[in-house]
Amino acid sequence: MNKIRVRFVTLIGLICLLAGQSAFAGQPIDPSTLNPPPPPEFNPVCEKDGNQTICTVQSSDPPVAGGTGVICGTGANAYEVFQFQNRSVVGHRYYDQNGNLTRRHFHEVDTGTLSNPINHVAVSFSGRLTTLHDLSVPGDITSGTQVLTGHFRVFPPHGGTVIFEAGRSVTSGTGDFIRESGPHPFQDYFVLGDTVAVQPLCDALQ
Repeated sequence: MNKIRVRFVTLIGLICLLAGQSAFAGQPIDPSTLNPPPPPEFNPVCEKDGNQTICTVQSSDPPVAGGTGVICGTGANAYEVFQFQNRSVVGHRYYDQNGNLTRRHFHEVDTGTLSNPINHVAVSFSGRLTTLHDLSVPGDITSGTQVLTGHFRVFPPHGGTVIFEAGRSVTSGTGDFIRESGPHPFQDYFVLGDTVAVQPLCDALQ
């Protein structure tokens, strides 16, 4: 009889505990109380979810125009490829029970054009990127590793493909390169200094 009573009391206690957690589920949380707080420009909506807090973030950047850092040609014929870009991001940030960030997971969509500022020849691009950043030290956004997966395609007006990036890249929390898989011509250009990697783009802009 006593054993039955103990089990019954334990069950009641468990139900009360779960009910208490459910009461907090969906409770709005002030983003500024989190460490680090989600950027305001990401329009964060943060809610309690059990012992953690989840923030939904989303943003659409104003169109960006400017140099890309990619140099085509040599000597007096050299020029920097010009870029016009639209970018939108949607994702989630996860915080532990102490309000410290533990994970960032978001999806990015980029569209736009790359052009030769001298002759105004242009090609288009589109890309989708998913970033998963697990922090090794809660609250320290420079810790842990970031895994980036997705694809990026540059294409001319008449169809086809000029340059294609796809696969997976792993970087440190500070953005330092660790390893990659798949073709990444722009990364080869900027990280390894491989000018041949972007030559198809330069050829398409002649």
